[in-house]
Amino acid sequence: MIKRTLVRMTIWNSTVVFCLLVILGGALYGLARYRIYSDIDRQLVFNIDHIQQISISNGEQVINIDSKEPERFIMSFYWDSNDTLIQRLYYKEPFIEVSSMLREKQNHMGPESIRLDKKTYRFVSRPYQGNLPVVEKLSGTPLKTVQIFTEISAEAYYLNRLLWSISIGIGIGSLLSIIAGYALARRALIPIQKAWDKQQQFVADASHELRSPLSVVRGQTQILLRHPDHTIEEESVPISAILKETKRMSNMVDGLLLLARGDSHEEVISCKPVRVDGIIKDIAKNIEPIMDYKQLRLQLYVEGSELLMNGDEDLLIQLFMILLDNAIKFTQADGQIDVECLRQGKSVLVTVKDNGVGISEHELPLVFNRFYKGDSSRSRGDHGAGLGLSIARWIVDQHQGSVHISSGVGCGTTVMIRFPVVS
Repeated sequence: MIKRTLVRMTIWNSTVVFCLLVILGGALYGLARYRIYSDIDRQLVFNIDHIQQISISNGEQVINIDSKEPERFIMSFYWDSNDTLIQRLYYKEPFIEVSSMLREKQNHMGPESIRLDKKTYRFVSRPYQGNLPVVEKLSGTPLKTVQIFTEISAEAYYLNRLLWSISIGIGIGSLLSIIAGYALARRALIPIQKAWDKQQQFVADASHELRSPLSVVRGQTQILLRHPDHTIEEESVPISAILKETKRMSNMVDGLLLLARGDSHEEVISCKPVRVDGIIKDIAKNIEPIMDYKQLRLQLYVEGSELLMNGDEDLLIQLFMILLDNAIKFTQADGQIDVECLRQGKSVLVTVKDNGVGISEHELPLVFNRFYKGDSSRSRGDHGAGLGLSIARWIVDQHQGSVHISSGVGCGTTVMIRFPVVS
């Protein structure tokens, strides 16, 4: 699926870039062509509209164009009513061949281009206005059309070169867009690939974790069915095992649902001012029986002043219980757990420290991963799902806090959590 998505994104990215290059290249060429031809057409129209006959000092009548702009090379054609070209004295090659093409275009009033051999000409036509009597005398019939044209082969050549340059640029740009599109698509798919891998790992881990309790429940149920005449007291052991595994699955499912709602931002916590010091004291009091049973010592230090923060009390209780449960679980008999709650600047700092088995350096960055369980937990026969610290970090994030873990094998583990206090 990822490979197909990569190909599709590359195609789409390259297509969009190619279309943009074509549009920009076409706009550039069109603008250049318009500017060049508009200047030529403006001069041709001006010349044909201002052509006139004047007398010079010796009395000779000549054709003049009243223009203050620099002149291009132009030539005028005069056609009579019989479509006969007048003033052949100035009519030389290659313009004889041009005349045959212009004869057919006398009624085309707008500027147009014609191509002859390898040269290009631009011309404009106008009906005769009676302002050239000298030319008119050369024909026995009245003049009908006046045409002015000029050669634009150089301009056409450079426009053609520009078009080729733009086309080559579009080709190179398209090739580069494919390469860049593929690279960008791969870069964009990195988080998607990670999310996909994470989801696949999540499904595999969840299936693995659920398979074990389901197998126990199924096995114990089969044992119960072998002796349908036994009383509940006689089958208390398999029933107890079923209840234990059912509770384990229930806790796992609750944790997964909590994390899933957190991932989809559906879980909305209820924030209100709560006393962190009060929560810590209550939890420490409630776990005293567990500490005595595990033969552990609890050293509690809570700052005397009230430590208020905005948060969800139930989630905070769950957070601290997860941390203390891990500390109890991985601390040997006669060990000690230290819990501190104090204010530092604008934060409240909660520290849970134990002198248990600790976590190796290479495992430490992985402890917040879902379903991750280190070698120490397996060696101690722990049956946790490996979701506790993932849930703990999610709760800390929801309260705009931060969490830091430091540990070493045989040196115990220290967890420090900071929350912003109420101003």
